[in-house]
Amino acid sequence: MTTATGPIALAATVEERLGDPYDTTNPNGFQAILNAREAGQPPAGKPFRVDGIGGGDVDSESLMHALRAGYRRSPLLTRSGGGAQRGSGTVTTGAAAVGTLDSGLRMTLRHLRARRLYGAAAIDIPQLRAVLAGACADLLLCDTLTTLAVRNTDAFPARPGAHDRVVRFLVPRVLQDAMDRLSLAMGSRFYIREGEHPAFQLLLNEMQSALFAADGPLGRPPNPADAAAPLSGMTAADLTTAPAVTALCDPELLAAAPGHALITRAARSTPGRGTPRPSQAALERLYAELDRRYDTGHSFDLAERPLPDRP
Repeated sequence: MTTATGPIALAATVEERLGDPYDTTNPNGFQAILNAREAGQPPAGKPFRVDGIGGGDVDSESLMHALRAGYRRSPLLTRSGGGAQRGSGTVTTGAAAVGTLDSGLRMTLRHLRARRLYGAAAIDIPQLRAVLAGACADLLLCDTLTTLAVRNTDAFPARPGAHDRVVRFLVPRVLQDAMDRLSLAMGSRFYIREGEHPAFQLLLNEMQSALFAADGPLGRPPNPADAAAPLSGMTAADLTTAPAVTALCDPELLAAAPGHALITRAARSTPGRGTPRPSQAALERLYAELDRRYDTGHSFDLAERPLPDRP
């Protein structure tokens, strides 16, 4: 694995320690986790911990990336294994939302590359590519918003409380919705127990439990009216053109995120100011980026971390 520096250094150490999650012989891989779940036993591999790795104090951004390394494999094992409790709700949400969706995207891409429909590769169907591209855009949007929050940078200073509300109450729903769309792209055979399907089901269920359970990082949901109040009148353009947001990610790519619909719906935006349709150019860029990072073994988030996964 390439030597990593900065906020991703700790994550690289955790990734290397846990190994390739798709390796069926890896005690920290998806197959071992699934086997342990079915047997009612804990996995035989190393605990999903970030405590004590790297030594010294860990800053919030480094912790977020390290937790993503665990959440890529199992949100619940990472939470129960320690380390998640060291982070704020924002850090934990960022780890769960982005790390788990990264694996969901990777599994769906692997599945569609291998699947044949009507005599051709499923991945060549434009509608399925658009689903993958949209989920990637949602991942980048949520990563941008949570990363800024971890850095204590308010993306919407003219709207006190809006950034906090988006991260805590709407980002999890955007990412869960993206996973739900990916589950549909996995096809009518989604519930079979072979190939990518069982591990995807595991992540889909654990992500929902980790984010929305009463004892999860978000706690009990607030009154919807109170949660939406600071967002009143926000539009997709407000999210993608804020200077702090555009400094991290190309607004053309963020504008392709289907999650804008959830955010602007919660903001009760005025008619005619809804979510614009993503450009074909943006969708093609997003899919090409997914392809490139998958083939070169890098994460789909802003950090583009090197991964131990073998395609």
